[in-house]
Amino acid sequence: MSRKISIALGVVVLGIATLGMFAYLKSDSGSRYQKIPADIQLDAVTDVPVGTPDLKADPNANQFSLETSSLRGTEIDGGILRDATGQVVPDLGMRRLFDYFLSLVGERDIIQIRQLLKDHLLSKYSQANTEQILLHFDLYTDYLKALAELNIGALVDPEERLAKVMALRKKMLGDKMALAFFAEEEALAALTLKRMAIANDKTISLGEKEKLLAVLDNSANYSARTEADTAALIMEQNRQLDALELSDAQRAAEREALWGKEAAGRLAQLDRQRAQWDARIDQYLLARSRIDANRALSNAARAQAVANLRAQQFNDAEQRRIASLEAIGQLKPGG
Repeated sequence: MSRKISIALGVVVLGIATLGMFAYLKSDSGSRYQKIPADIQLDAVTDVPVGTPDLKADPNANQFSLETSSLRGTEIDGGILRDATGQVVPDLGMRRLFDYFLSLVGERDIIQIRQLLKDHLLSKYSQANTEQILLHFDLYTDYLKALAELNIGALVDPEERLAKVMALRKKMLGDKMALAFFAEEEALAALTLKRMAIANDKTISLGEKEKLLAVLDNSANYSARTEADTAALIMEQNRQLDALELSDAQRAAEREALWGKEAAGRLAQLDRQRAQWDARIDQYLLARSRIDANRALSNAARAQAVANLRAQQFNDAEQRRIASLEAIGQLKPGG
């Protein structure tokens, strides 16, 4: 297993799925910190400043709804846990709820997203619970902004990268919230580092490596963890394998050395699916470029033609995906 690829895998388990929103949150300059109101008990955090956007900054924030966004038709992910006294308890479901709304970053600004979340919460919970949850949300977005500024990608050592991110989480979120949001992810990161150490050890044979990895996987229920993180793993590892321009056989060997034969086979299947998706995107972009180049069309007609093109080439879920990619600049918008 090459050192370059091993280091890349250390990055992915630090939460690569959230990287798309970092740059946007980082652009929110200026302090947003205020003291937690005395009548709100935020039991997940102590002595941590909480960011609260000024909702008056955008008088149109309330006019935005999920039904007018790329998330229309989707089921809201995550949820809120409360204890026996009715107090909000941070957990992974809360983080998933925040990430669901934050997936709109690039499509709408953070003030509008926060207002959307607030409207959703008020439809299900009390005013007091809603304010508690929003305080957690502000802590989380402040953490994401700080993580972008940390620039962990510049750190070569994956262990140092993990340590710095974990320290930042505790500093920004407090021990309880950091544990609730990231315990499983950090366990996966630590386990991956152990796997890399075994895979890169030149003093032991391939057979010994397989035995050690099997023992490690069994002790940590690794297969269940990797299933949940396959999408993020394939994205980052593929980037590294593509950069090295490895053949299919070499890609399979690199993957099998670290993840095992069965997982390598699944990743190869994902390669084929990705190639098929990329080909469809290329066809769409080519057809859209012809529409964009047609100066005989008005702006409205051009936008309608692009919408019709999407409907012809993609199903509803894929159309939302395309619209989201265009909104955040992953695909140059057409129409």
